[in-house]
Amino acid sequence: MNSEYGRKSPSELKAQAKMNLAQAAQTETYVSITEKNWRALIQSQQTQIDMLSTMMNTMETLATKEQMIDFMNQQIDVLQENANQTEQTLTGFQNTLQKQAQQIQTATSTSIECFQSQAGKASEEFSKKLCSAEEQTKSSLKKIIAASLIPTILLIVWEVIRHIWLLK
Repeated sequence: MNSEYGRKSPSELKAQAKMNLAQAAQTETYVSITEKNWRALIQSQQTQIDMLSTMMNTMETLATKEQMIDFMNQQIDVLQENANQTEQTLTGFQNTLQKQAQQIQTATSTSIECFQSQAGKASEEFSKKLCSAEEQTKSSLKKIIAASLIPTILLIVWEVIRHIWLLK
């Protein structure tokens, strides 16, 4: 700046002109809201208000904590009843298995008595029959042992399910 007259020098004017031209060359975008846009904005707000109103009305129909507790208690009663029925069934099955085991034991002891009474008359044919009886007895015992494990496994599975259900 020229200090005498308070005017700008030509080089300063040139620099300022360049700066003004650089600013003028920069384009900027702008947003214009039309009436159509304004109405759509107001409609979207009205739609949101309607949605909130619907949600508020729906919340009144959701189950309360007390209703959920009552429902869970009913489910627990049903499960307990099923557990009792299963336990009765298992008890009956175990009784049947015990009777069968006694019958097999009686049959085995009878076979042994017959064998002892005819020990002096034992022949090759009798030895073969004895072996097959033993195999049948072993086979029957294996089947009974396998069958007797089923109620125990069912009871364990039932208890695990019941505990898992109660934890929820």
